[in-house]
Amino acid sequence: MNTKHLTTGRPLVFPALETLYTWLAPLAFTWLRVMCGLALMVHGWPKITNPMGAADMVAGIGFQPAAFWSVALAVTEFGGGLLLVLGLLTRFAAAGCTIILLVTVYFHWVQLGQGYGGAELSLIWSAITLYFVAVGGGRISLDRVLLPRNL
Repeated sequence: MNTKHLTTGRPLVFPALETLYTWLAPLAFTWLRVMCGLALMVHGWPKITNPMGAADMVAGIGFQPAAFWSVALAVTEFGGGLLLVLGLLTRFAAAGCTIILLVTVYFHWVQLGQGYGGAELSLIWSAITLYFVAVGGGRISLDRVLLPRNL
């Protein structure tokens, strides 16, 4: 039996589980993408239902005109999350979400002075969205069906 994974070439600790690993990989990838998108949608829902609600916050960070950036935040967070759930225009959606999350890192770490503890979740989520910028929607996505070149 081969002691390296067929697709990654990495050594396997339990070679007998290779079939399971191969079967689970695309499901785990899809689960990560869908859960990331759902989390962004849940977090973005109050913003999309009140797109001007974040105007004071974005103005406080220095984004002007605040009305534009408040709407852009709402659309990117909720809409980007929806696109991630669907695996549609994944790289584009993930890039927008990554930018927003990096701004929240700055906001919590620097502006609110919370340091790593305040920015930790945004750092983790930005790492996840950046991963999808790099690799796209994966095998189980609308990108794969509709956009064979996988933007």
